[in-house]
Amino acid sequence: MTSILWRTALHLSALAVLSTTVPAASFAADEAPALTTFNFQTIASRNTSFDRAAFVYPAGTAANAGKVNTDVGDVRLDGVVINGTTYGQAQLQLATAVKIVKDDAVDATRGGGNLTTGYGIGADKDNWVGQGVGSTTPTPANLKDALANFNLTSIIPVRENIGTTVYEVSFERPTDTVLLWERGNSGDVLVEAIDARGAVIGSTLVLDGANDGGKPSTYKGTGIIVTTYVKDDFLNQGQELATVGLRAGEPVNTFRLTALQQAEGPNAVRYNGPDLKVLALSPRQ
Repeated sequence: MTSILWRTALHLSALAVLSTTVPAASFAADEAPALTTFNFQTIASRNTSFDRAAFVYPAGTAANAGKVNTDVGDVRLDGVVINGTTYGQAQLQLATAVKIVKDDAVDATRGGGNLTTGYGIGADKDNWVGQGVGSTTPTPANLKDALANFNLTSIIPVRENIGTTVYEVSFERPTDTVLLWERGNSGDVLVEAIDARGAVIGSTLVLDGANDGGKPSTYKGTGIIVTTYVKDDFLNQGQELATVGLRAGEPVNTFRLTALQQAEGPNAVRYNGPDLKVLALSPRQ
């Protein structure tokens, strides 16, 4: 296991922005220890009986236009492997609540702010595993439903309009380990562990390696391609899932995830929209 770079200029600049946009009392991450990051393996499956013939790449998708998109439909998470130990679905926790702390961006074209929910193209017709809804104006319940299933295509995509996006994911039982899947290895995210008093007890900035001052990506690719449907004019035809696990110094029920997007310019903080699936390990036996 390795600990991601912490209290770097990138991390501190993010915290400085947050201190001016979110109540300062809730952001003591500059005084909290780093969360420990680690790699893990994803065990996943697809429905081989699902007919994908009707799902073709649209015009404008380069060499794939008109071809069948074999990556549509559900991708079921069957387990993870951490340091050689396999954890099945029974040993994983799904989100029980999601709270929107802040989403002040404006999408004048599609509506809403930066938060969305989506699922794999055609996943609503695939019975391999359930999923949430697609929405550009998701409620907290919509966000929870996007995460409260084992479908790795059912995610919370964050758009890249100028603004601050903060949401908190809670689990029924305290855990020290949260697992992230990010579509595309293309979005930084500040992850904080929040204790029962609302205090930050651990904080790490996860990087995608792009526009990060030469710092490498914290994520590791899985080789699993997922698509995303939010609405008819808002689709993603397929990107690889990348993963990172984070461990806190003590069990907590809640993890806060933050994405910042400032206007382009010198020293601008731009996380470029992390598109996430978030689960946790059950408490250690």
